[in-house]
Amino acid sequence: MMDTAVCAPSADPDAPRWGDWLLGDAPDQRLWLARLLRVGALFLALDLARAVGVGLGLVPLQDMATLLAYNLGVLGVGYGLIRSGWSARLDDPSLTMPLVGLALISIVLGYVWVDVGRGALLPLAAVVLVHGMHRLTPRQTLAWAGALLGVLSLAAAVMALLSLQGLNLAQEAIDLGVAALGLPVLAAVAGRAHAVLQTHARQRAELRQSLARLEALTTKDALTGLSNHRHMLHLLDVEILRHSRQGRVFSVALLDVDHFEQINEALGRARADEVLRQLAHVSTTHLRASDVMGRWGGEEFILLMPETDLAGGVRSMERLKEKLYTKLGFYREGRWVPVNCSAGVTRHRTGETIHQTLARAEQALRSAKANGRNQVVSS
Repeated sequence: MMDTAVCAPSADPDAPRWGDWLLGDAPDQRLWLARLLRVGALFLALDLARAVGVGLGLVPLQDMATLLAYNLGVLGVGYGLIRSGWSARLDDPSLTMPLVGLALISIVLGYVWVDVGRGALLPLAAVVLVHGMHRLTPRQTLAWAGALLGVLSLAAAVMALLSLQGLNLAQEAIDLGVAALGLPVLAAVAGRAHAVLQTHARQRAELRQSLARLEALTTKDALTGLSNHRHMLHLLDVEILRHSRQGRVFSVALLDVDHFEQINEALGRARADEVLRQLAHVSTTHLRASDVMGRWGGEEFILLMPETDLAGGVRSMERLKEKLYTKLGFYREGRWVPVNCSAGVTRHRTGETIHQTLARAEQALRSAKANGRNQVVSS
């Protein structure tokens, strides 16, 4: 008999991912909520043990219910503030400091009110502080631990004086003393963890800066700060995709500085480059926010005008040419010499490639040059 291979059904890519639903998709938020839920689960497990104690007659129902309500409230409010993004407006978006404080208050209340699970409270406090080390400084971690031990020691002394049931003072003194001896170790661990986290944070910041510089090198023109030739081709491809899917019109213009070779020879390379920088600055200041200008090569620039028909593109270029004439220029022998520009404008036509559109814009620019320069020609 032939063996039959049975393939497991592939996962539905559109099926809900419970991790994303519970924790969100922002990496930092997922990390903060995972820590909160891990610690919260330990507190609720302790509450479950207390509930068993209620059934066995070892724990008063009211005390157990009060602690359970407190823990659920802290967990629910903390989760809601982080998951909704509300905490992102705070200096501590992870809410580490308030949540650590509220968790330690729960430990103190459990220590005083309930006998069942008292031995688990100090390890639970250590877990809380370890989970808070990503945000707390070593001094803050040590201060929280010292304050907790001080409060628990005072509570144990008061409970012993009042001869409350269920408290073995000698055992409590040993437990708290051992915990106090562990404070230097906790401080060392906190210091090491803080140093590692600071190093990682600095490395992440440096990586982000490096990526930003790399992106600028690959998308920006070094001289003018405008989008470079390659990036403009990418933006034009994106605009063609929008046009094919949604029918959105767009126009493209090529703009060239008239007699730039003469400017370069008269002023020198450095001052001629400054003219190009001025052109980029004036253009980006007076264009619409949706328009994108890039350096196409040499003294030639390209302008992408989304949601613009041919007539609108010509009007935009006429306004820009006039603005450049009044703003762009240089002083020579004490006299202001304005710089003129010529431009060719075209509208992308359905079914043609971007190279065909650019060829018509280039032809219009050549016509503007041939007809005497300092003018806008459409095609």
